[in-house]
Amino acid sequence: MKRPTTSFTLKALAAAGLLVCLRAAAFTAEEPRYFSGKAAGTTTADFLNLQVGARAAAMGGAYSAVSEEASAIYWNPAGLVQIPKLSAVFMRAQYVEEISYQYAAYAHRLSYDSVLAGSVLLTDIGSIKRTDISGNTLGSFTPRDQVVTLSYSKAILEFSDKDIDVSIGVNAKYIKSQIVGSARSYAGDIGIMTYNFGDIPYRLAVVATNMGGGMKYDTESNPLPLTFKMGAAVNPFRNMLFTTDVVFPKQNKPNLLVGTELATAPNELTRFCVRAGMNSQQMRDGLTGMTFGLGATLHFFSLDYAFVPMGELGTTHRISLTFDFPFRSPVFQRRDRTIFTKMKGISFK
Repeated sequence: MKRPTTSFTLKALAAAGLLVCLRAAAFTAEEPRYFSGKAAGTTTADFLNLQVGARAAAMGGAYSAVSEEASAIYWNPAGLVQIPKLSAVFMRAQYVEEISYQYAAYAHRLSYDSVLAGSVLLTDIGSIKRTDISGNTLGSFTPRDQVVTLSYSKAILEFSDKDIDVSIGVNAKYIKSQIVGSARSYAGDIGIMTYNFGDIPYRLAVVATNMGGGMKYDTESNPLPLTFKMGAAVNPFRNMLFTTDVVFPKQNKPNLLVGTELATAPNELTRFCVRAGMNSQQMRDGLTGMTFGLGATLHFFSLDYAFVPMGELGTTHRISLTFDFPFRSPVFQRRDRTIFTKMKGISFK
């Protein structure tokens, strides 16, 4: 069977992006307040929007076309096919006030074109005093949230050729939130990514997240924060990366994310990075919107830090540790620029 041309694949991705825009427009037509500035507070489970991975946070969250390690479960499951034999990420974030959250993810290659992965997100809001309608103290309560995700990613051989690779990924989520009472829900994500290998290599991505029913704490059910994204990343030089995402959140108007990363590699197994990003939504909301970070890769381990100012709410910090075995070289820096690279001496069984 003859494989589709690169032009056909790009048209398919453009059609997927158009479908995302049309779907967002359809939601807006059904309920005008969605996907606009009037939608603030209309969705629940906002913890689903907490960014994971210090590298991604330092780049302003413009990561849907970059995702290339276990945290791709959150950003774009299609990117999981770039991992080596296995990848694991552990992150702790100190958020505003006493709020903190932790994230752990693990991805394992099943074959040269498929990856299975899972992750857990846990939040800790801290202790809150509980009172009745008269102001009498009734003790305290500790809100907590958790998200468990199972992910599968596969390279699409039929849409790949010598100039382009294509992958797709899907997530299944179990969501639980506890305030005083508790609520549960299920949701799914889907992502598509293309890898274009030319003189100036670039990646394109389309992602839809948090597709599912609402959550009901008492008598009324509120929808999940459904979000559509279209992303792009370009490597104009070997150790320079520029990224951007256009985000369509159900609970707010569209916004733009931009990120950049500059790296230096003293040798094949060592890399040091400086990163920065911008979130236009946070700029509009007076939460600064600029992000910064550093990263270092030493053999199998990567240590990343992100500094994310939140305006009057204070500053937030994220630290993550990534383990990739064997050493993961970014797809556009490999000698063989393809997600189908087979590593010598490694069994996928």
